[in-house]
Formats: sequence, C-alpha cells, structure tokens
Amino acid sequence: MDLLEYQKLRSAIESEKQQRIQNHQARIATVAAEKGLAASSTLNLLAQGDSWFDYPLPLTHHSGIIDQLKGLHTQAPEILSLAHYGEAAEAMLGVKKLHELIDALRNPDNGKFDAILFSGGGNDLAGDQFRLWLKDAQAVGNDSSKAIDEARLADILGVVAAYTDLFQARDRFAPGTPVFGHAYDFAIPTGEGVCCIGPWLKPGLEDRGWQDASVGTKIVKTLLLRFDALLADLEAQASNNFIYVRTQGCLLPSQWANELHPTPDGFKTVTKRFVAALRERFPGRI
Repeated sequence: MDLLEYQKLRSAIESEKQQRIQNHQARIATVAAEKGLAASSTLNLLAQGDSWFDYPLPLTHHSGIIDQLKGLHTQAPEILSLAHYGEAAEAMLGVKKLHELIDALRNPDNGKFDAILFSGGGNDLAGDQFRLWLKDAQAVGNDSSKAIDEARLADILGVVAAYTDLFQARDRFAPGTPVFGHAYDFAIPTGEGVCCIGPWLKPGLEDRGWQDASVGTKIVKTLLLRFDALLADLEAQASNNFIYVRTQGCLLPSQWANELHPTPDGFKTVTKRFVAALRERFPGRI
C-alpha cells in the first residue's frame, strides 16, 4: 500500500468512527428524551479493540462480537464501538486508541457508560510476531513441550501495560466502570489467511521446524493458555474491576474461518460468553 492509499484508508476509518459517534449520541439523546437516562435499563457500552470486535467478513454481514451484541433480539445494548478492523496491525492500545477512548468517556453526549469492552493482545501473541515466541524444533530435540521461548515471552508484559493504561484511564474518567476482556480461543494453524492478509501461525511454526499440524496446534494452545493465565491474574486483582470473559475452548474446528478469526456462527458462540458475563454483572438488563 502506497502513502496515498494509506491516507485514504485512514481518512475513511476516521469518517466511519465519527459517524458511529454521531449515531450513538443521537440514540442516547432519544433515550434521554423518551425515558430519561436514569430510568432506562438499556446498557450503554464502550468498545475498543481489534478485528474480533469489528470483523468485516462476509462483506454482506458484519460478524464480529460487537455486531452480534447489537443484534440481540431482546434487550440489545447501545454500543459505541471505536474498534476497527483496518487498525488491526496497530498497537493494541497505542496513544491514538487510548485517547479515542478517553475522549469518549469524557464526552457527556455519549451518556454514562455502564461498562468498557476490550479486545486486544491477539496480534501481539499470534499475529506477525508469532514466530518470535518459538524455539527451533531441532534445538530442543523436537520436544514440543519446550517449543515456547519463555525468555522472549516475557515481552508479553506489554499486554499487561496496555491493560494497566486502560484501567488508569477508566479510574480517572469513569471510576467504578467495569472492564470486560477476553483471551480469544485456541486458534488452529491451518495456513489460511483472509483478504490477502496472513496466514500468521503455520509459516512461523514451519520456519522453526515444527512441521506436524497436530504438534503445531498444541504449541499454539500452550501459548494462548499463557494469555489466559495473565488475564486470570489481572481479574484476581480486585482493584482492577476487571471481568475476564472465558472464551477459550468454546469454538469447534468448523467454527474457524481462518487462522485467527471465527466464522459468523463462531462469533455467535463467543458472543454468548460475553452476554453471560454481562448478565451476571447487570442482571435483567441484557
């Protein structure tokens, strides 16, 4: 992509986000006029994250988690989503994304948010950097239990830093608002990408000498279980007011569209986990 194309893409993304904000504010204003915000039981959610929240395929039907939540037949929440698939390659919560979230929290026209939904870390673990977390098969005697480079994986602390920044922003501008996050599911290194992007897993495994598909699947699962443990630890720290939505282990092999994203039916399965977590925190409101 040349500079002009990139600038056009950035402009299109910004225009779409501004339209989302305007639409959300219009809906909030309508609720306030008809019922009064205090009397409304409809959840008002703020979402930031990656392509699991904003997945554009199939082209005729957006199928990410946020669209699935918005499409609930009863008690669908109002959601201001700042997540955009076109930004998937950027930092999971870089300066730009963080300030977008802060601006949304500070703007009274968006209404008081009941919760923040966050999807991040997948690209850091299983994206283009995936091979960095692996050791060469020959160097460890083809022992898959030693395939993860534990020293390098210490860099996963960058994920912790992103969540810490999110919690600090929340505490400053929306104290008491819970944050909901997840750890994806056990991706399968099939070698399938999407829209000329990817694959992400199989090439890295093969480059490191891990040729067997079943062994590669096991290695990917081991890595994602590290992410699970990290988020479980964050949840255990009560001061974070963080709800870890357990999505790992819910997808069938047939519910993966490519190496990193579920099918629409798969996203529906994952969304059910979010709905259950939201219902537990906000009974009778979703």
